Amino acid sequence: MRKTIVRPFRRALAPLALASALAAWAPRAEAGDKALAEALFQEGRKLADAGNHEGACQKFEASQKQDPSPGTLINLGKCHEAMGKTATAWANYKEAEALARNMSRSSQEAAATERANAIEPKLSRLTIQAPPKAVDGLVVKRGGISISVDALGTAAPVDPGDYVVEASAPGYKPWTGKVKVGKDGESATLLIPNLEKGPDAPAAVEPAGNKSTAAVEPEARVKSDDGGGSTRTIGYVLTGVGAVGLLAGGYFGYAASQQASDAEDDPTLCPQKQCTARGRDEIDSAKSKALISTIGVGVGVAALGTGVVLILTAPSNRERAATSVRTRAPRAPQLIPYADARHAGLVVKGAF
Repeated sequence: MRKTIVRPFRRALAPLALASALAAWAPRAEAGDKALAEALFQEGRKLADAGNHEGACQKFEASQKQDPSPGTLINLGKCHEAMGKTATAWANYKEAEALARNMSRSSQEAAATERANAIEPKLSRLTIQAPPKAVDGLVVKRGGISISVDALGTAAPVDPGDYVVEASAPGYKPWTGKVKVGKDGESATLLIPNLEKGPDAPAAVEPAGNKSTAAVEPEARVKSDDGGGSTRTIGYVLTGVGAVGLLAGGYFGYAASQQASDAEDDPTLCPQKQCTARGRDEIDSAKSKALISTIGVGVGVAALGTGVVLILTAPSNRERAATSVRTRAPRAPQLIPYADARHAGLVVKGAF
């Protein structure tokens, strides 16, 4: 019976023993962090007493990371204040005030509040104004640190000194400006100008019917300048088409005339000038060729005449350079052929 009782009792103690070991180990680890923090803090105090405020600030910051403490933050603020970094010191005091309040350390909270209130009138401030013309995707940096666009226009506490402000946005050229902020409560303002569009900026779309002659896109100017060259090219093409049309019309005209004459003179097709059904077929075929001839000659004459006119009236390069830029490029001439039983030709539409 004793064994039956003891074994469960030992199994129940096992997890309790493990928990006790972990609990005993945890304070020792925390004590080690605090010990390191205290050592860093003491080194910081020694450096501060020796006048090495920069080195002292580094030690205080390292100590604060190991074990956050309102006292360390107050000493860090004093160190920054001695270096002339009033805004950074004020932020240290305000952080120490909040931390001491949360830890119920009234004396340290009062000390931090007193230091913050004393330095606040000496804060220097910098106001960065947004560009007059808003742009999408605006990114602003002050000293390499990004600033929210919502914070633009607010007088932010900063340490005295020189600052480089950068502004950028997709499709725009980056802008860089410099501003100097003085000591003892001096304020400065820097206005970011309108950003210049870069090569990747999207083209502005104007409402229909509201286009001005001053806002002519380069592409439109190129097309307008090229109007004379394309007109002359079309003229040469029409001249060639006209020549081919005349030749084709002449050939079909001769073939039609010859076919009709042969049919009428053939006694088997048109005995005594009275054509049989086969003879009438030959005459109708000749008429079809005659119609093709008429169309070919008409188109040829029209194309040839139009081509010559385009070649002679196309402006030269010098004349095109002297012509003012239009708001849009002229439409290229269009050729519209037409033909019926009696007439045939080409209609030319467009500017040239």
